[in-house]
Amino acid sequence: MTVQTLSAGNATRLSLITATLGAMVAVGLQWGRFEQVMGDQPEPVQEEQRLELQLAVLEQLPSFGFDNAIASWTFLQYLQYFGDEAARDITGCRLNATYLDQVTQRDPRFFTPYMFIPGGVSYCQGEPLKSLELLERGLDAITPEVHDNVFVLALLKALDRFLLLGDVPGAINAYERAADLAAATETYADFAPYYRQTAQWLRDNPDSLQARFIGWQDVYFNATDETVRERAIAELEALGAEVIRQEDGSIEFRPPGNNQS
Repeated sequence: MTVQTLSAGNATRLSLITATLGAMVAVGLQWGRFEQVMGDQPEPVQEEQRLELQLAVLEQLPSFGFDNAIASWTFLQYLQYFGDEAARDITGCRLNATYLDQVTQRDPRFFTPYMFIPGGVSYCQGEPLKSLELLERGLDAITPEVHDNVFVLALLKALDRFLLLGDVPGAINAYERAADLAAATETYADFAPYYRQTAQWLRDNPDSLQARFIGWQDVYFNATDETVRERAIAELEALGAEVIRQEDGSIEFRPPGNNQS
């Protein structure tokens, strides 16, 4: 009996084939389970279940060195999911965090998905702590040299902590971090004093209308979703701010009167 040994190249190919077959079996098993739970439920509910199973399978798939490509594909799927307003009205947006978690795990330096985290996870799902976790992943992976807009991630953390969690010390630290990151770039260095000033406002008077006005205004201008923009406008109006709608469709905000505190 002759025993043949595998070359390194053949062994690698065999490993890839084995992993792929395993993934196909997993997909088949998951799809069979999906067929069982479909029933006669409304179509958006069926689609939600299908996507949830798809994400569960995708999380287990080996990347074969294509993590960036998988992250990009998953993000495109997320945009279709989150952008389907009719379906989200029926099923909600409970898969937002799962999508964005998988995208940022596969490619933690992929900047754009982080911009959707506060609107999708904090404001739509009501999970600001999960939002903070995902934003911190980006701050750990991205430097001003990689992407000069990285300071925005610290700003978004500050808004989550201040406006949704009431964590003023955490918000102050996040504003200072945003200032440091902005100062490290040529493009946005002028923003640093603004964020340091906001941090000082919070130190001096954490309940001031001015600080909350700045916070909700930043939420509006950084929002990627119309629902979040509407929430920001409602919060600003509740503070007494004036919403000025321009003829070109743009919006400006006038802060509450100085006689309010």
